[in-house]
Amino acid sequence: MVSVGTADCVGGLASYMRFLGGELAREHSISAVGRFHTGGPPRVDYAAYEQPRTIEHAHYNTRIIAPRPGYVPLLRQLPRFTSRPLLHRAAVTIFNRAYRDSMREAIPEAVDVVHYVTTGFELLGFSALEQARQRGAIFTVLPAAHPGTWGDSPLDIRLYNQSDAVFVLSESERDHLIAKGTNPSLLKVTGLAPASAEGTVEDAESFRSRHQLGNRPLILFIGRKTPDKGYHTLRRAMAEISQAIPDACLVVIGPDRLPPYPPVDPSAILDLDKASEQEKVAALAACDVFCLPSTDESFGIAYVEAWMHGKPVIGGPAPAVQELIRQGVTGICVPQDPGEVAGAVIKLLSDAPTRKRMGEAGRQLQQSQYTWKAVAQRHVEVFMEAIQKAKGSTPPP
Repeated sequence: MVSVGTADCVGGLASYMRFLGGELAREHSISAVGRFHTGGPPRVDYAAYEQPRTIEHAHYNTRIIAPRPGYVPLLRQLPRFTSRPLLHRAAVTIFNRAYRDSMREAIPEAVDVVHYVTTGFELLGFSALEQARQRGAIFTVLPAAHPGTWGDSPLDIRLYNQSDAVFVLSESERDHLIAKGTNPSLLKVTGLAPASAEGTVEDAESFRSRHQLGNRPLILFIGRKTPDKGYHTLRRAMAEISQAIPDACLVVIGPDRLPPYPPVDPSAILDLDKASEQEKVAALAACDVFCLPSTDESFGIAYVEAWMHGKPVIGGPAPAVQELIRQGVTGICVPQDPGEVAGAVIKLLSDAPTRKRMGEAGRQLQQSQYTWKAVAQRHVEVFMEAIQKAKGSTPPP
């Protein structure tokens, strides 16, 4: 299998590639292809590139590819093409010609599956699709669409409908892409697994000691500090939370995005900004409640990571989140309203047996459905089904 997409960049899709690739590499030959190694431009830039090279990993190698130099001026013009549906075919043609040589060299001749991670709007998927078809390989996509903002434009749907399968992370994502015009028979629900290690009691104690938190009740937020993630709402809720539970502390991990933020008493918040992976794991081990009242998620991997640590979660009204969290069993979903968020936090912080019950139910759900072994097995099943279909036969039972 060849995975094409975000290589070793930071983020959920890059973590997905690394963990899925590592699991599949136990029994299959894997390689990866990407335009950037540790991070590209903040916005789609068709002309940006890094020097081609191969990065070696423990389980597979990643090939960084670049366009033919003469095409760079044309690639700079592509935003004008991708913004106009009548010019989409021309945009794909230009991009494919620019990357054809490097993509052809990066993908082995004897390949069965080319799996593309991210959206059609990036255009790299069309180049990967071209090479897959030339080799007689199946072509699959995982877009992780965010309704209205990412992965559901006409150009995205154009790519999905040319694939052999589209992996989606939830039923709500599936329904949304169908409404946008994706062929329902292509959509396969897989879910995700935690992209971090499980913390220990020692990690939790060290975190509390390092930040002088003692036995204070801890509410943990991990994510972008944006309104859609519920960060602003959670900060507004802290006044009511602090009144009911005076020593409660909000621990925040994530990059600044849209300051200024609603004010919070400095004694009631610990902002760790872009914390290390080890600090994130320790914070998950130490917290009492994980709270991310988001309106926009394609799946909700942050909740699954909290469940791995046995923590109850508070989610928002995002359809994928409401699908993932079993209300009153593994956590609580609330509207993105300060009073509602505060009420849910106060309820859980005031009721240790309920916290323990929900956290344990979440852990059991994660262990049964959301491990990389389980996710990889679902991928292999879809790959094999598509391969057999392409050969004109049905897969074995």
